[in-house]
Amino acid sequence: MAEHITNAFHSIVGGAKHSLGKAVGSEQLAADGAAEKARADARSSTLANQAQAQDARSSTLANQAQAQNTQDTQGQVQGVADNINGPTKETTGAATGNTKLEAEGHFQQAAGDVQRTANQ
Repeated sequence: MAEHITNAFHSIVGGAKHSLGKAVGSEQLAADGAAEKARADARSSTLANQAQAQDARSSTLANQAQAQNTQDTQGQVQGVADNINGPTKETTGAATGNTKLEAEGHFQQAAGDVQRTANQ
């Protein structure tokens, strides 16, 4: 912030020196003023570009965090669904004597536990 104020000050002073130099016919004062203003404006531009780049990095990080949260939530939902559907299949398989369905249900429930744990 202080650097922005310093640059604005030097830009104004440089512009004033340039104008005064032209008004009184001092080429040296006009040239010095123009150079001071140009340096200050260049520094201000650099600071603005750096701030924009930092904003872009912050935005990218925020988007990545949001995407990760979405993936974690989807994983949690899938895990809960597997925890509900697994025991249903397991019970149905046991009741009907279908050992394959019973095993699928047991596996699906275990997969749901893993999914929920991995996405906490």
